[in-house]
Amino acid sequence: MSKTFNNEGKLVNDLVDHELGRIPIGELLFKMSIPMVISMFMLALYNVVDSIFISRVSEDALSALSLAYPIQFLMVALNIGTNIGMTALISRSLGERNFDKANDYAGHGLFLAIVYSILFALLGFFFTKPFFHAMTTNENIRREGINYLSIVTIVSFGFFIQTTFEKMMQATGKTVGSMITQLVGAITNIILDPIFIFGYFGIPAMGTRGAAYATVIGQILGMFVGFFLNKLLNGDLDFKFIFLKVRDSNKSIIGSYYTFTTSNINLDIIKNIYKVGLPSIIMQAIGSFMIFGLNAILIQYQSAVAVLGVYYKLQSFIFMPVIGLNNGMVPIVSYNFGAHKKDRIYKVIRCALIAGLAMMLFGATLMWAIPEKILCFFNASKMMMSTGVYAFRIISLHFPLAAPNIILSSVMQATKKEIYSLIASLIRQVAILLPTASILSNLYGLKGIWFCFILAEFIAFIIILSLYRKTRREQIESL
Repeated sequence: MSKTFNNEGKLVNDLVDHELGRIPIGELLFKMSIPMVISMFMLALYNVVDSIFISRVSEDALSALSLAYPIQFLMVALNIGTNIGMTALISRSLGERNFDKANDYAGHGLFLAIVYSILFALLGFFFTKPFFHAMTTNENIRREGINYLSIVTIVSFGFFIQTTFEKMMQATGKTVGSMITQLVGAITNIILDPIFIFGYFGIPAMGTRGAAYATVIGQILGMFVGFFLNKLLNGDLDFKFIFLKVRDSNKSIIGSYYTFTTSNINLDIIKNIYKVGLPSIIMQAIGSFMIFGLNAILIQYQSAVAVLGVYYKLQSFIFMPVIGLNNGMVPIVSYNFGAHKKDRIYKVIRCALIAGLAMMLFGATLMWAIPEKILCFFNASKMMMSTGVYAFRIISLHFPLAAPNIILSSVMQATKKEIYSLIASLIRQVAILLPTASILSNLYGLKGIWFCFILAEFIAFIIILSLYRKTRREQIESL
């Protein structure tokens, strides 16, 4: 068996017997991505189903979900960003044949998911009411929003832990297991939504609270499925649960004092996870801030907030499959980067770009051709229909540029140039999109706002392409 060594004499490739370094790229990307595309599509589906059912309650209820969306987006930002770091490092460690390190990354990723669960439970308990009172004076929207957001944040542990288990399987190429975990949660939510929202089988109608309960029950069930599938199918990882120990440090007449020990926690491992994942966290969190800012601008226009909320749910039908393709690509790039196989890296990038662009063109065509039919699913009023048709057609024009932006940004993260993705995202969503939306609103009213998406994506494309070329020259070509 031939072996390849780097300049320091370290073994970097031994005709890698793991499928990430062995199977032909086209076949491998298909095998890795299709389960992820299906699972991400189902995730998008149950987000849309929530909104379709809630639109039957009232437009105020739909607006409440739209206002809650930035907080949910922030949850996704922290969770997905952290797991991108964990996934890339697990795959890279396996490519380097360092199995103990891969297990350490998995265990610490699970620990961070539990920490996030606690933080968002506190956020939901203390800050949900102040958030909605700051966003709107409409009492119906406030009430419906508080009912929904408080539940999905306080009971968020299922979401955080389920996603971490999914990414563990994804990191080792077990994407079918990851898909099954996602499908269980999504299908459970879809089944329970109408039962809890409208009240069937003796269960009282709960409106937005029902949608929230359906969501968290699906996530908790998916969490248990993810745990068992990891234990049964994922032989590449033998992760350990990381936890804090409580130690009785001192006893006296007035009582005992307790301290936390962190003997099971390696701060260097957490630092490495965030080194890779922090740009994604910030990019996604910026997206949450961006939606919050757009809602603040649009709240003055009737039905516009509801239209934006529906758009983001519909957008996920197009973007989530591309993100699924992207998630299938990242472990391949990370593994082969660790194994010093640059030809395979280039091949998977080309395949992902072609497939991603095809998906985005298809989505843009649908949004342009049949916006009226799409909005009918959301019980749109005349005002919402008029606003939504125009908005969907304009915004969808930026979809084809989004595909290379998503894929090339992830390539930079997987090849140790995470900061480049962060730079592009900051320019796109902070320096361009919101200021442009505000300026266009003042100059041209509501119709002008939607053009900010096209401008921001175009400038981001130019920046990301330039940074990718720099990454290719400095990281990939040097392998």
